[in-house]
Amino acid sequence: MTRLELWSIAIVAGWLMGGGVGWTANQPLTATILGDLHHADLKEIALGQLAMENGSARDVKDFGRMLVADDTAADVEVVALAKREKIDLTITTVPPNPADTASLPATVAFDAKFAKVMLNDLETQVVEVSAARDATRDRAVRDLLDEILPTLRWHRDLAKRLVAVRELHASL
Repeated sequence: MTRLELWSIAIVAGWLMGGGVGWTANQPLTATILGDLHHADLKEIALGQLAMENGSARDVKDFGRMLVADDTAADVEVVALAKREKIDLTITTVPPNPADTASLPATVAFDAKFAKVMLNDLETQVVEVSAARDATRDRAVRDLLDEILPTLRWHRDLAKRLVAVRELHASL
């Protein structure tokens, strides 16, 4: 098949899917976005709880507490939207990986390792949620992502500060 034939097939398939034949073109993307958000919320809630238990510095414990509260609230919105969109999150959500929390030592090094893990995770989430927001045509999903993005950016900025403080302490 030539490239032109392949592109033609892709365009026709997209037109058919977008034309209401069985589902809207947004439904698979919406399910994926909500499943990814749900997974991220569950992961950050677990990491926040770990920070509250194993963190030695107050700022790390406070950050963990904030993650638990904010991600629990965000997840309520994600689950509610999935329900309204008739999306089964048990199918579209990758289960949390125990290795995500197992890699954090319950030692003095916990705070620095936690801060770096959270910074990496949050930087990735900001990029992915921004891209998902731009890709979706589902108004409800876009509104939810617009609501979530400022909090993700705030968490990322706080994680950057935690990393910077830990690096400063390590250099002294």
